[in-house]
Amino acid sequence: MFRKIILGSRGSELALWQANFTKTQLEKLGYSVEILIIKTKGDQIQHLSFDKIEGKGFFTKELEEALLDGTIDLAVHSHKDLPTTYPEGLTIAAVSYREDCSESILISPEALNLNEHLGLKKGAIVGTSSARRKSQLLNIRPDLIIKDLRGNVPTRINKLRDKMYDAIVLASAGLNRLNIDLEDIHRNVVPPTTFIPAPAQGVLAFQIRESDEDMKRIILQINDASVAKSIAIERKVLNRMDGGCLLPLGVYCLFEEDKFKVWASLFLPEENKFKRVYLENNSAEESVNKVLNALIKEQSKTVYISRDNKETATFRNQLAGTGIEIIAEAPIAFEAINVNHIPLTDWIFFSSKTAVHYFFSQEIPYSSISKFAAMGSTTAAALTELGITPSFVGNDKNTKTTAQDFMEVCKGTSVLFPGAKNGMRSIQHELGDKAILHDIAVYQTIQKDISSNIDADIHVFTSPSTVKSFLNQCKLPIKKAVAIGETTASALLEQGISEVHIAPFTTEQGLADIVLGL
Repeated sequence: MFRKIILGSRGSELALWQANFTKTQLEKLGYSVEILIIKTKGDQIQHLSFDKIEGKGFFTKELEEALLDGTIDLAVHSHKDLPTTYPEGLTIAAVSYREDCSESILISPEALNLNEHLGLKKGAIVGTSSARRKSQLLNIRPDLIIKDLRGNVPTRINKLRDKMYDAIVLASAGLNRLNIDLEDIHRNVVPPTTFIPAPAQGVLAFQIRESDEDMKRIILQINDASVAKSIAIERKVLNRMDGGCLLPLGVYCLFEEDKFKVWASLFLPEENKFKRVYLENNSAEESVNKVLNALIKEQSKTVYISRDNKETATFRNQLAGTGIEIIAEAPIAFEAINVNHIPLTDWIFFSSKTAVHYFFSQEIPYSSISKFAAMGSTTAAALTELGITPSFVGNDKNTKTTAQDFMEVCKGTSVLFPGAKNGMRSIQHELGDKAILHDIAVYQTIQKDISSNIDADIHVFTSPSTVKSFLNQCKLPIKKAVAIGETTASALLEQGISEVHIAPFTTEQGLADIVLGL
């Protein structure tokens, strides 16, 4: 049997959870483990802004020194706190499973406004000392006021309860692992594809001496190889960025369907520019290179989007300062169809914000018992602006998944689908006879004249009808096309367009992310 393992850890509540988790994993394999608490400079310095100490070894240096001098055999770190280079003689031999790597916005009841983005009232004071979080918060909500916040997780939450802030941002992983009681606080969990986390967020890193072959063999028994594969890309982007961890950089990678799917964000303070990108690639090295190119280099290309200028605010904002020229010209227009009566149903399902607009602009009477459902976040936001909180919000990426999820809540009930005349009926087809379905046309699509010589490097289409109308009028070849969803992609492929990319989400943010990555 191997000698007793001395495991080094910081003394915070979260660090001790991590150490005890590791201890338990190793004890299950039959090893004896003792935890030795080591205080780091980051624990002692509480007056500096977090962005001035994160990533410079302030939370790891003393642990690494204890490894090198043989005081401990193993150090457990939050992987996101590690610098991208390690002292000579040390190595990260294994990584843990990945806890939820999203960010959680904790909001005091007085500052909660579910009609606003992120659930925060206008001008809310938000606590965080992470430059990455600051940049993303202000990109989503420029009206927010950001104040520095330090301390361990319980200390930060107490500062929120003491009314020093309207809200604070914390990693969901820490909250989940500590199982903190938040009954008096509203918790808004923001997906990592919306609020991009730090590289390797939610993962534990197991660090040992490079020469310690026995410890390497032991720790590999608790290694999560699939997590290691994804975070290797996140960490490599961080490593190759000029400025390293000091940059407000977010990177999140999923390995799905034999592809690396990568979201990244970067704020360049000296240029006052914020960039986001999404890309898919089969090669890890190419994924890293393309992310770096998209985030750092100016792009000289023209992008057409099938919406008018006034409808593309988010899309334009996300591509501002990238060197991309945008042509916005909608090839379709909408006309209302008057409706005098609708059946009383258990649900009213909206597949687009356009359907929401034309339904409610007519003040059609509906049953007060009806619950509302939205295809995705954009449609849900249109309902929320009217003071209506949908009881169901679908998957922004996948219509089929949305239908399957909705089936679970509407099975055996009646559902009304206000929408376009001759619409696609994608959700209805998937539901089949699992519910009583009623369709009602509240608007129709008509072709709108556009220029016949729109030439662009990338064409972005937001519906099947925009594809049809555009190609009826513009005869110049389409080199690359981006579709807002699968039905739009199908319409492009049916027209013989060979290179079609589907946005990761059916939102303008999703469209902008993928355009920057092409």
